[in-house]
Amino acid sequence: MASVVLARTDSAFLAVLAFVVSFVPAVFGAALLGGLADRVSRKLVLLFCDLGRGLVITVLALVAVDGTPVWVLLAVLLLAEFFSAPFDATQRAVVADVLPEPRLALAGMGLMRVLFQLDQVIGIALAGLVIYAVGARSGLLIDAATFGISFAVVLVTLRARPAMRDGEAPASFLHDARAGARLLFDDVALRAIVVLGWGATVFVIAPEAVALAYARHDGMPAQVGALLMASVPAGAGLGAYLIGRQAPMRQVGAMLPLAVLSCLPLLATCLAPPWWVTAFLFFASGLGQAFLLPLMATVNLLTPRAFRGRINGLAGGGFSLASAGSFLLAGALADLTSPAVAVTAAGALGLALIGAVARSWPRGAIHRSASRVYSSG
Repeated sequence: MASVVLARTDSAFLAVLAFVVSFVPAVFGAALLGGLADRVSRKLVLLFCDLGRGLVITVLALVAVDGTPVWVLLAVLLLAEFFSAPFDATQRAVVADVLPEPRLALAGMGLMRVLFQLDQVIGIALAGLVIYAVGARSGLLIDAATFGISFAVVLVTLRARPAMRDGEAPASFLHDARAGARLLFDDVALRAIVVLGWGATVFVIAPEAVALAYARHDGMPAQVGALLMASVPAGAGLGAYLIGRQAPMRQVGAMLPLAVLSCLPLLATCLAPPWWVTAFLFFASGLGQAFLLPLMATVNLLTPRAFRGRINGLAGGGFSLASAGSFLLAGALADLTSPAVAVTAAGALGLALIGAVARSWPRGAIHRSASRVYSSG
């Protein structure tokens, strides 16, 4: 969709709206709908979301013709993404159900992140080839089919488990969200780790946000933009694999240093290097994103089982809000200056934010909490 919008408008800012639309439902829905993973069978939530996304993306493919206004396409995409918020929260929560031993849960989340990043690399790279070979509409139909495959895999392989809150008096989604927010912000260690994740969106998102515009600015076709986008998850996948081989407490201790290392390569884009050099810089920045693995795993394991859906929803909603803002900021700055300047600014702002987080980083509380959950396995 970003490629379609960029081709029609030649605006980096409008192109990133296709990405921003995918985050809007999570901003408003994840905090509320994440509680579904606690009050309904998690397998049922995953199946329903896959079915919904597959159907809506099929509709999107049918209406994605030249005469359809861009705002209509973005509105249909918005509807499809409303199913993603509860799916993502449930997916993260279910890992600890399948692997209840903390060290195994960390390893499982590490494997899932490596595979997710590998899927991003292959998917983004193939997207550029698909658009070139058969067009965006056929690519959307292929996308819809993948949700059908996911539905079948979940249906056949995931064991159904009862809802975590069976027998409790029913409560509103707003009540669930408030209870999750109290737990999140009252726990010093949990709050600090989640806030680090929210702040990291500035430098995690910027390379992907302007990759298509960077290639276009360099006189390269959309396939090169897809390769630039793919270089970030390629580095992130390798980084997740490498950090996953370390002891759990070493992973937790490396979160802040790795976040800093993720920012540094982005500063070199101030020289506006050719796209292949930029791809290497984006890859190096992705390596530093390895800190997200212990961050997400530790948040899940510090959270009581009956609250994991809500905490994942709240954390995901905040991450999506920050991601949407980062996309818009990067796109607007790329239009006003250049994509290279936008990425450089993201790296510099990321370093400033990490510095602010580090000043109040509760090392003792995080070490004690992490030691408790990881030693229990």
